[in-house]
Amino acid sequence: MPSTITLFPVDNGDMTLLKFGDADATTLLIDINIRQDADDPDGDARDVAKDLRDRLKRDANGRPYVDAFLLSHPDQDHCRGLERHFYLGPLADYPDDKKADKDKKIVIREMWSSPIVFRRASKNHTLCSDAQKFNAEARRRVKRNRDTGFAVGEGDRRPLDPIAPTVIPPGHVYVQGSSADSFDSRYRSSGLVSTADVVARVRPLL
Repeated sequence: MPSTITLFPVDNGDMTLLKFGDADATTLLIDINIRQDADDPDGDARDVAKDLRDRLKRDANGRPYVDAFLLSHPDQDHCRGLERHFYLGPLADYPDDKKADKDKKIVIREMWSSPIVFRRASKNHTLCSDAQKFNAEARRRVKRNRDTGFAVGEGDRRPLDPIAPTVIPPGHVYVQGSSADSFDSRYRSSGLVSTADVVARVRPLL
């Protein structure tokens, strides 16, 4: 399965979905900008929330989810619509199981962001409501992990399973980063890389 990138038409701001070509079809959503007009059937803005849902997987309970959501920075046009369309809170309290699929909030399995972007908030750079909600949910997850000794579970982080022992087949390469924390071919979620997806080779100059 090839990896795909979907760039949603959101005017200013950003909203990008990466779907990787691994066995799990892992999804990474980078920023969102779901304007109020996009939720209005009579509005002129494209319904990017529906476009996103159409591209997401469902878990065993029928809940739509992204494997990871990366917030590049907390400006409103990069997180607008978070509270309206995404579930924030413990999965045990998820309230939408009896709703129609189109009305279920999207589960975020992992949240990625740098805390420094929130520490820079000030009177001259106030956080919008969605950014505040993201910040609160990120803090909740950090506290939960600390309280449980960083035991992980679906919806609050997932453990990375190592790749199974194998012989690298023709047309594939094993890619490993220099850091012990690199997300690379050591893990099943990323796995071996098809040579068809290799577009260039980087050579250090120094």
